[in-house]
Amino acid sequence: MTTNGESSLSEAFGGDWPDSPSPIWTRLSNAAQSHPDKLAIACLHQSPNLYGIQSSQYAFEGFEKHLQWSYSQLSSTVEYLAAGLQAQGLSSGCSIVTILRNGIEFPMAFWAAHKLACPFVPLSSRTLTNTVQTRHMLTVADVAAVIVEDLESAAAFDQLWHAGARKVIKVVAGEISPDGWISISELLEIGRRAKADRNAPESEQSAEPKDTVTILFTSGTTSLPKGCPHTNLTLNAFSKILSIGGASPNDIFCSVLPNSHAMGYFFVLHFFMNAGTVVYPSATYEAAAMAHALAAHRCTHATLVPTALHSLLEWIEPSGLLFPDLKDLCLAGSSITPQNIRSVIRDLGAQGVSTGYGTTEGSPVWNAPTSDPERLIRGDDVLCGYAVPGQRVRICAPNSTQPLPRGQPGEILECGPGMIAGYLGDNVGRDSFVVDGDLTWYRTGDSGIMWDDGRVSVVGRFKDMIIRGGENIAPAAIEVVLNQFPGVEAQVIGASDQFAGEVPVALVRTLPPGDNPAGQLQEAVRNHMGMLHVPDEVITLGQLGLEDYPRTISGKVQKNALRILVAAYRKNHEMKHDSVTGSDNGDVAPHSIVYTNGAINDSTRRDSGIIEDKDVEQTVLHVWWRATGIEPSKLDKETPTFNYADSITIMRVRALYRKELGVTLTAVEMSQNADLKSQIEALERKVSQSQKQVIAPLPTFENARTLEELQIVLGTENNAKNFKEKANAALVKEGFDFDGGVESVIQMNDFIDVLEREKLINTWNFGISIVADGTTVQELKTALTAALTNNHLWTSFYVHGDSGAPIYVTMKPTKKLYDHVLIEKGSVANVAELQQIAIDYPHREHSVFPGPLFHALIYDIEDIKSAGFVMYGKGPDIQIWSDVYHSLRNSPRATFEVNWHVKRLANIHLHRKALYPPAHVPRQAIQSSPDGIDYGFDAPALLNLKRHHSHITASVVLKAAMALINIARTKHTHALISNYEACRSSFPFWPDTLRHLPGPNGSTLADLDASDVAGPTMNAVTNVIGVEPTETALAFLNRLQAEQFELTKHSHAPWRRIIAGLNELHPGENAGELVYETHRTQFLTWVPGALGEYERIRIAQIAIRAALGLVFVAGLGGPKATMFGISLRWDVANYSAEETMRFTKDVERAVLWMLEEGNWEKPVGEFLETVEEKGDEKIDKKGEERLGEKTDEKDGNEVVEKIDEKIEEKVDEKVDEKVDEKVDEKVDEKVDEKVDEKGDEKRDEKGDKKVDEKTHEKGGDEIVEKIDEKGGDEVVEKIDEKGDEKCGEKVDEKGEEQVDEMFGERLQERGTEDRGEGGRAGPGED
Repeated sequence: MTTNGESSLSEAFGGDWPDSPSPIWTRLSNAAQSHPDKLAIACLHQSPNLYGIQSSQYAFEGFEKHLQWSYSQLSSTVEYLAAGLQAQGLSSGCSIVTILRNGIEFPMAFWAAHKLACPFVPLSSRTLTNTVQTRHMLTVADVAAVIVEDLESAAAFDQLWHAGARKVIKVVAGEISPDGWISISELLEIGRRAKADRNAPESEQSAEPKDTVTILFTSGTTSLPKGCPHTNLTLNAFSKILSIGGASPNDIFCSVLPNSHAMGYFFVLHFFMNAGTVVYPSATYEAAAMAHALAAHRCTHATLVPTALHSLLEWIEPSGLLFPDLKDLCLAGSSITPQNIRSVIRDLGAQGVSTGYGTTEGSPVWNAPTSDPERLIRGDDVLCGYAVPGQRVRICAPNSTQPLPRGQPGEILECGPGMIAGYLGDNVGRDSFVVDGDLTWYRTGDSGIMWDDGRVSVVGRFKDMIIRGGENIAPAAIEVVLNQFPGVEAQVIGASDQFAGEVPVALVRTLPPGDNPAGQLQEAVRNHMGMLHVPDEVITLGQLGLEDYPRTISGKVQKNALRILVAAYRKNHEMKHDSVTGSDNGDVAPHSIVYTNGAINDSTRRDSGIIEDKDVEQTVLHVWWRATGIEPSKLDKETPTFNYADSITIMRVRALYRKELGVTLTAVEMSQNADLKSQIEALERKVSQSQKQVIAPLPTFENARTLEELQIVLGTENNAKNFKEKANAALVKEGFDFDGGVESVIQMNDFIDVLEREKLINTWNFGISIVADGTTVQELKTALTAALTNNHLWTSFYVHGDSGAPIYVTMKPTKKLYDHVLIEKGSVANVAELQQIAIDYPHREHSVFPGPLFHALIYDIEDIKSAGFVMYGKGPDIQIWSDVYHSLRNSPRATFEVNWHVKRLANIHLHRKALYPPAHVPRQAIQSSPDGIDYGFDAPALLNLKRHHSHITASVVLKAAMALINIARTKHTHALISNYEACRSSFPFWPDTLRHLPGPNGSTLADLDASDVAGPTMNAVTNVIGVEPTETALAFLNRLQAEQFELTKHSHAPWRRIIAGLNELHPGENAGELVYETHRTQFLTWVPGALGEYERIRIAQIAIRAALGLVFVAGLGGPKATMFGISLRWDVANYSAEETMRFTKDVERAVLWMLEEGNWEKPVGEFLETVEEKGDEKIDKKGEERLGEKTDEKDGNEVVEKIDEKIEEKVDEKVDEKVDEKVDEKVDEKVDEKVDEKGDEKRDEKGDKKVDEKTHEKGGDEIVEKIDEKGGDEVVEKIDEKGDEKCGEKVDEKGEEQVDEMFGERLQERGTEDRGEGGRAGPGED
């Protein structure tokens, strides 16, 4: 077996598959002919004389007699069965459906089907309980014959199936048959008579590799089951996989999985084709029966799912029974834990254990059995194996076929001879199969990780992923931890949450013993995986009124059904604050508080509105218990809560404080009172103040603005009138008018204002496609209308006043407005088409100024029978927050914040060369599809950093890494990066005197918390990050984290005031403009989840097109929240996808380097040296990287000619002047470096190398690009204008004496050296 183990991408190929496999029936027939007297099958639960065939004794003495047939007996019986079916009119190509439990009838049926070349269709013995699914599968399979278990099953079949014009041969197992049916005994007798008649026709066998041999149905957890047609080719490929574990006539396989499962059929078929023995312990799985079978026949092979393994271990534990003959116990199914793997060797006494990963559609990876379970374990993950012969596997981002870097989770795609070509039926599941080049890939829908050695781990289902506050949580990872508790059998689903969007909820069959059993489970997850993954609630099946999990007819757990049940349960119990902390029957042990119409039952609210005393300390402890699962007795009141709670938990706690106590702490107060002791004291003070106060209603505000009110916002009456006329003109174009349609006007903050003035925001376009599962177009439009009614700024217009200040004009909520912005567009075939509309939005005139600023195109999605929409727009602000901002933007507090930023950025004008990537031509957004690159990497060491230095955030680690790579690229001392701030720590610029004025219900006006504002309050801050190579990595991170705290604290500062302050500080330097130039050049935003709070709404595609240099939209995800996910956008006019990826991968290296504990005390210069070495190699590659892009449009010789004619002439004239000597040196060195293909490769390393570096910094690129753009005379003017400043900096750094010396050396070298065909003449040469 081979894999592409050296690849850095998540793709692998298992090597060529040289076999030319025989048809399935040929292999079965050959096995029987070669080993006629060998035991073929044993059924411990069936009679030794069934169907009149006398069993031989193969099992060891001491066990009851049971059915045991040799290959000769099985083969002859199959001959009679096939002949009997033919006699009933069955012909080749007609489907045989079985609805059977495990027993002799199943192999009889599929052997006969394969002999007759009839597609074999095994269905679950439970299928008859689901009429809709059974009818669907019988129709898809085009049933011609059916074999059922017993008389009861026959009656059920007759109730649901009406064959119509087609006759169905109906066979029932046993000797008795009802009307219209024939028993197997009767059919065998008919077959014997037919075989005795020499004129009876012989069956024909298909030998075509692509003929359908078997049809297996998917589990149908979310839709009707889909038919998977397997061929001779795919079945032989799967048998090749299983041969890794054994393919010998000496092998004895114990089969306990349902025969309608892929594994229940594939394994049995494989061992029969290799003349092995198949043992059925019972009709359905029983631990005792399996243990007896393993001992009676000394089975060498078996396969189990984790649940069955648990019950087997429990059954054998008292007796200490072991199974040393087991060469390979293969564990299949989901939620396999490392403990499961170890217990096979340790507790069952097996020789070997193996794992694999497969679907009904095919199986791409498998492990050979091993006696060392640790070889199948990597940390907390189970390794499913390598790519198998003939198969290819990739791990890709959703909706992509491009492999992700190894170690990053993504969707598993498979391709190869073992994979079906597609589902049965026209256009069924078409989106699951995608063509990439000459290969067809199957999208499994499973989430997996490919490790460095090429092995794959499965971490869950993409559709089951829980998004908690923007962080991806894999339920399977939590289930692995919970299922280490015996008998728990956990299933984890996502439940809606007001603050987090979704939270994990654990369902368990039983709770572990002991006090607070639910707390034990939550604590195990917290200790193992961190706070992010802790189940918000633990619920037993008994509490839901269930005995077992809802399952499909094939036995898979239906998580969609669980979500519905849990949502109803949580809604019904929300007012009681139920928690599962008591006994197995769901009794509630902890403190519960019941709310009725807003009243709190464990305190008394009198008619006067007075709030009675409450035990604040106990309430606080129980609030935190509910929010975190940590028992009050285990909560240390002096430990900072950020050690065990994140921002979402804090938001939930604040809401619970308000509900339980009538007062709460603001986000700032929560930060100031970081431990429980101080929170209790602060809340006691607030409760004390409120106890004697009458509760008053919150004030209401009138939104409408009269002309007089407009003057408050806009200045003079004339300004107000002019604005109204402008606004009315803009509204009339869209079919509205000011007097009849306007609700209010709202000023925007400086950040949006500056971006609009500089035309930056005009280049930002966001298209988002969203699917609303299970809704109609009209239902979705109604819901969107309700949402827009509560968010008026989405539908606002944007108009400039006379002063140039931009104003939002909000509209009254009317049907006319919503019909204008919510546009019904018909239908699309599937979600993929909806996603493409977001990328290639068809109405670019939408959502541009003056507005309206939001539009949504609503579609019916045909294949999933749901509605979806594509929203397109830019983001607006909110009125109360805006009024506070503009009323206080010149207040002393605002001035203090502005001065803080101006002081911090005082030297920004000295760092222009820190702007990266540079812009030589106007920046341009990506217009192609896809609109960027989504990249991610795992950083497991982040957990260790958080354990030792919990205050350092992942976003700061990423920003620090970006700063280091910026330094490496620019060779400058500082990095310039812009990043967004949410500005939700408080309302802007509140003075302390105003903050503490009393408000209603004993609160203060400070309780108007910005974190509760329903709208965007963001601002951007400019980072000027100095990098000292001798500073240690940990010191660097601590410094940037401290700076980040301060940036957040001062994030409201108005941009225009900061810009004006910098320009005033440095007249003529345009220092202030560097604030928005930094934002235009490179910015980082750390993004939380979107739309996660809705159960039926999911984002299908986000398209971002922005004419900015380099954009990092980042966040954390992955099973353990250690996966950095980055969505990248760049300026295509000056930068490329390749450069973006090189930058990003260097950032990844920087992140991983800083997180490694062994590097914390190392200077960052050590890392920079490794980046610089690689950077120099790329830059020095004959100028191809940087200059090549610009010379694509212009012939290189033309560039040389222009340089010779236009620059050298000017340089020679000013050769005696120091400034122009420096310019000549720069131009000369830049030309030699970037244009001359045969330039001097032996420069003085201590002289010219440094000049080369300074040239790259100081103007070489700019001068050469200017040549291309404007030509000779303008270049000379550019030299005159730019030279003095740039050379002055150089002279200051090097000293005139060194410059003279370097110039003299260079001049002499240039005068005597022949530059060759691709070079330029030296000074003095014409």
